[in-house]
Amino acid sequence: MMILGTAFGMVFYLLQVVSGESGYAQNGDFDDAELDDYPFSCYSQLEVDGSQHLLTCTFDDTDVNSTNLEFEICGALLDVKCLTFNKMQEMYFIRTKKFLLIGDSEICVKLKGKKITCRKMNVVKIVKPEAPFDIRVIYREGANDFLVTFNTSHLQKKYVKELLHEVAYRQEKHENDWMHVNLSSTKLALLQRKLQPDAMYEIKVRSIPNHDYFEGFWSEWSPSFHFRTPEITELNLLCGPVSRIIRRLWNNFARNQKR
Repeated sequence: MMILGTAFGMVFYLLQVVSGESGYAQNGDFDDAELDDYPFSCYSQLEVDGSQHLLTCTFDDTDVNSTNLEFEICGALLDVKCLTFNKMQEMYFIRTKKFLLIGDSEICVKLKGKKITCRKMNVVKIVKPEAPFDIRVIYREGANDFLVTFNTSHLQKKYVKELLHEVAYRQEKHENDWMHVNLSSTKLALLQRKLQPDAMYEIKVRSIPNHDYFEGFWSEWSPSFHFRTPEITELNLLCGPVSRIIRRLWNNFARNQKR
């Protein structure tokens, strides 16, 4: 009888150990010692809608069950101590005018009102610009080049106006052979002699803050634009140098007329 009682006691003890190591308390709540860190990343977009700013956070692990998880930001806010994020699918976001744009904030993941993990961030150091748009390519026969132009909403913004742009282009049949050019303006001339004749090209552009105060990440790529280079013929080869000579003579004549 004593042996049977001892056996039942050992089984009961083992069951308690197993349930304790599973990460859950007996009432089904999370065991505080076993909570995950839930690493996450955030980026800001300033003046996305007038004077409204946008802050977006997502979990680094896309498989996280975020059903009962919340995000909260505290500090470096106008008139309020903290703000709670809205949730849309697996993305958490705040659209507000209340960012001070000075100093660090604390962004925390919360479960049932309890902070699980927190990070200090400054919204002006995690800026992700809006993607450029309206990219166009015009062939200039007289200049023997292609004029690339594009637009960005940041030209009309008060804060993040200075951007560095990366233009990437490739011949369509060379899938991974991208050429890259960095510039601060929204215009670029591609010399015709550096491109293959009678070929289809793809071109796109993205932006990153280029300022001592505002820092952050690359934007999404703009929608791609496709263009074809002209075919080179004997007439092109003949007319090219002739047109350049005529243009130089005309420029010299115009300068002499002004004197």
